[in-house]
Amino acid sequence: MRVTMTILTGLMMLLAAGAETVTALRPAIREAAAKHGVDPVLMEAIIRHESANATSSAARRKNNLAGIMGRRGQRRYESKEACVEDLAALLAKYKAKGRITVAQISRSYCASRAPWTRHITATMSSIRSGKWGEYQDSPSKEQEED
Repeated sequence: MRVTMTILTGLMMLLAAGAETVTALRPAIREAAAKHGVDPVLMEAIIRHESANATSSAARRKNNLAGIMGRRGQRRYESKEACVEDLAALLAKYKAKGRITVAQISRSYCASRAPWTRHITATMSSIRSGKWGEYQDSPSKEQEED
């Protein structure tokens, strides 16, 4: 029983630390989003989902917070901020092609479109409602609509 509680406590601490890591990246997320004209809440939701709140192996070993793929698998970044910048640039490319809603983005971003769309939309709502602390910006809801 003690071992189970210790493992669960450790996992909860790891997840909380990861969530704080993503929250600490908000200034970089806002800056990259403004530079590329994309929604910072969408970016944060993708980061939280794709990296399991910065706890995934790719997030820890490759600074890849967004599950961004390259020719040889998941891309490696010099820093988490570099990944944030790349995600903003990628979303700007989608936007230029008319893909602005979560559902439209999912068609290019992932294989499991419907579950991904639901999770990203729910995470965006959680961010806006303050689950991980007050969010300063109040972007439009157009990206959540299909």
